[in-house]
Amino acid sequence: MTVKLFVVARFQLDKEPPGADKESKKESLRIIIFVVVTFLVLWLPSFLNIIIRFVFGRGLTFRNEATNLFAIMARFHAVCTASVYIWGSPSLREALVRTVWGRVCPRCRRRYR
Repeated sequence: MTVKLFVVARFQLDKEPPGADKESKKESLRIIIFVVVTFLVLWLPSFLNIIIRFVFGRGLTFRNEATNLFAIMARFHAVCTASVYIWGSPSLREALVRTVWGRVCPRCRRRYR
């Protein structure tokens, strides 16, 4: 699905005239690719371990969630994805500062008005 989205978006970008809007869309496309790659890198080991455990009855087992490296990687992906979207989207970052962070630190809110 994501590959199809990438191909369609890339095709549409090639048809647009050069400009700031086109560069912004290219940056959004790069962010999507980065998020997909980090998803695959951080979740693939867990998926493979699950498949190995079901098919062969072997694989890595952990005593609890604190020692489960795959769970830690999945949680890191959740933090990483949100951080990348906030970092890569100025409008999202501004909305976050205005609505969420502005309640905690009113001085920051005034700076982004």
